[in-house]
Amino acid sequence: MKLVKLLLIITMFCAVTLFGVEQALALEEFVPIDLEPHSNTKLVGHQWWTLNAGDNTYSLLPIGEIGEFEGPDKKVKFQIIDGGIVLFGTNAQRWPKAVNDIVVEGVAKSIYFFHATGWSHGGGPSYKFVMNYRGGKQETLEMTTGFNSHDWCHIEKNFQDKNSVWGWTANEKPACNKAGLITTKWENPHPNTEIVSIDAISLETGAVPIITSISLGEGSLDVHPVQKLSLTWGNLKQSFGQ
Repeated sequence: MKLVKLLLIITMFCAVTLFGVEQALALEEFVPIDLEPHSNTKLVGHQWWTLNAGDNTYSLLPIGEIGEFEGPDKKVKFQIIDGGIVLFGTNAQRWPKAVNDIVVEGVAKSIYFFHATGWSHGGGPSYKFVMNYRGGKQETLEMTTGFNSHDWCHIEKNFQDKNSVWGWTANEKPACNKAGLITTKWENPHPNTEIVSIDAISLETGAVPIITSISLGEGSLDVHPVQKLSLTWGNLKQSFGQ
């Protein structure tokens, strides 16, 4: 019986693979990732780091729109919502130490992060992004003050990382009257493998991270059928003890 099932699976796999290889994966220049299900702060009418009522420089962002912002290699499109993901820092301890399973379910040559921190930390990384691939592989991007991250009120500072720039700055509203968000580009070492999700993790320093948007660069949420089948085939072989 086990052999019959295995032969049936092989037949289906071959048939769909022959059909799938004729299909080309259409990559888009930018694909916004939906952060709304994980948003835990507000940008309009609130202090994003406390959620207390008050003015907030980030309220000047194009809320509810896809905006075009500076990037390290070209203009980058980010979806801006009235919110974002804030992570724990010792200066604002109400926030979660990790926000896991930010759904991607797509492929990409790169990922662009739109982010900053409240306060800063000079002793090493203060937060990180973990990319979770289909099949269990992971890759990590660490965020370090002065290298690829900074306090949101330090828009005059440059970055050591050539893949990080101030993507947006404003000088018209409190708090701090000048503030910004950083665009960081991460080159994906596995551009043909599906990224299932991203985890945003605090490293529990004084810096309080905020992530307002994430976009895939040259990506697609439609994963090539051959890739999906090959991953499924690997799991099936294991289940049949092959």
